[in-house]
Amino acid sequence: MFIHGGWWRNFEPSLFSHFASGLNAHGIGVALPGYNLCPQVGIADIIEEMRRALLVLWRRYGKRMLVLGHSAGGHLTAVLLATDWPALDATAPADLVPAGYAISGVYDLAPLVHVSMNQDFRLDDDRARQISPVFWPAPRRRVLDAVVGARESNEFLRQGRLIADAWGKAGVATRYEEIIGADHFTVLDPLTDPNSAMVKRLHALVPKP
Repeated sequence: MFIHGGWWRNFEPSLFSHFASGLNAHGIGVALPGYNLCPQVGIADIIEEMRRALLVLWRRYGKRMLVLGHSAGGHLTAVLLATDWPALDATAPADLVPAGYAISGVYDLAPLVHVSMNQDFRLDDDRARQISPVFWPAPRRRVLDAVVGARESNEFLRQGRLIADAWGKAGVATRYEEIIGADHFTVLDPLTDPNSAMVKRLHALVPKP
């Protein structure tokens, strides 16, 4: 499952469908769910929408799923990895999402309280912390790759290192990687190449039946 970015405020899945091509070339299906956007809904509402979307896929296909996402989708990737799935659906395994591949994600939302975009998010310090997966119980014995373009801002680099370090110390198999020469947008380009290192890594993370 691929979750698009856009600061929870922009875009729709169809704009990102070509990023499924690298995995598709290996016979791997990719779902691209959409979500309502801020300020019509809050980030907490988007979290619940993504949980429901993944449960729909579980009920239809009965398969555990790798989740990958970019930017806001990276945040949602970490959220789904850390979700207590049996609490939402007794038929779902605890490791419904055994692995996540979060690209240029934001995992500590506290800095967003003080930026102009917060007029759409309507976050205060407490609310920001509640929806920041880095502060949640770490999904032990699962896998998280935190990937970022080496030419991205210091804050994106910090966010990736933050969750890799925090969850790694708590029992998650984390991996932090900077993609040389890539910025916040070109970091996605390897997803279209079936032979890229990124696609090979994702292929390896896809849960086995």
